[in-house]
Amino acid sequence: MASNSDIDIEGATQHLRDILKLDCPGSSADAQSSDGQRKLSFNGELNGLLGAGLLGSADRSVMSESTRPISTDLSSVQESQRICLTGDDGTTCIPITSSNVEIVASQDSSINSKARGSNKVKIQPVAKYDWEHKYYYGRLIAVSNSFLAYAIRGANSHAMIRVLSLDFNERTLLKGFTGAVTDLAFAHLDSSLLGCVDEAGNLMVWQLTLTGSKILDQIVVHVQRPEDTPLNSHRRLIWCPFILDDNEENQDDVSQTLALLHEDRAEVWDIEVLRANHSIWPVDATELKEGLITVKGHTQRVSEGALSPDGTVLATASHDGYIKFWQIYIEGGQDKPRCLHELRPHGGRPVSCLLFCDNHKRQDPEVPFWR
Repeated sequence: MASNSDIDIEGATQHLRDILKLDCPGSSADAQSSDGQRKLSFNGELNGLLGAGLLGSADRSVMSESTRPISTDLSSVQESQRICLTGDDGTTCIPITSSNVEIVASQDSSINSKARGSNKVKIQPVAKYDWEHKYYYGRLIAVSNSFLAYAIRGANSHAMIRVLSLDFNERTLLKGFTGAVTDLAFAHLDSSLLGCVDEAGNLMVWQLTLTGSKILDQIVVHVQRPEDTPLNSHRRLIWCPFILDDNEENQDDVSQTLALLHEDRAEVWDIEVLRANHSIWPVDATELKEGLITVKGHTQRVSEGALSPDGTVLATASHDGYIKFWQIYIEGGQDKPRCLHELRPHGGRPVSCLLFCDNHKRQDPEVPFWR
């Protein structure tokens, strides 16, 4: 084996430059042009479309400059592409000609830049509200295809939820909370059911309807906690994922299960059972005997949860580092849910996010959703 003194570094570098034709005047652009033509199919039809003449002459000059190889390492066989954005409307699309692409933003995209915005993008604010700068465990904003809802504080710091119509210039206010709103969410994008939970753990579900020039808000579920319930900002609300059935006439009928996460426990609520048994709201939580399952089994605060798409399993994560999967069967009057499985990932560090990665479009009848 040759020693380091036997290697001519200068000669090897020059040999590499000769191979890449970096010293040949005019050859860089020619090489890029031929490489661009040869590799236009790298991303399939999209690059074929972009390379078929959508770029103007100004774009071509930018492309030839921005698609130079940026790596001259002997071990790097794959050519890299670097795209430098110009920050104006002159360049609207650049073809991808490599599998290793670096995109460099322009200086005009800096938050301190005084450059004018694009005249091709029009932005019209529909709402403006400044929240207190702190960490929020739940969501402050909920969006559906028809409505935008966000938590605010009104006079005397009373919590409220502002609801805006996305299609019409209409709005309404939802009130009646104890403490701040800690989480809110629509059942799904096409749903008109908005679920909310406040610091006292009160559960409220509204049915929002746009009639003429007004947003009608009807409370369909309101579960109230005792007055001495301590306020807690960690409470969360999770809807069961929505799976569209072609035979379903009312899409909200299939989104009738949700979970509430509290400091020491989780609760799974069947909205359909609650609405069938009660017509006058609010209802005291201590008086409810049906439509609820309480889940306990963690030694520290419950930090996150997720319901399986079929609503049969609740996964909970805690600051004790464990993720546990609980069997949920509300209709059978289940008293104590059974822990089906548990794991302790990430070396036992707290888990802050859970997600079931099931394919909602193609369900295998022989494989349960959550597995």
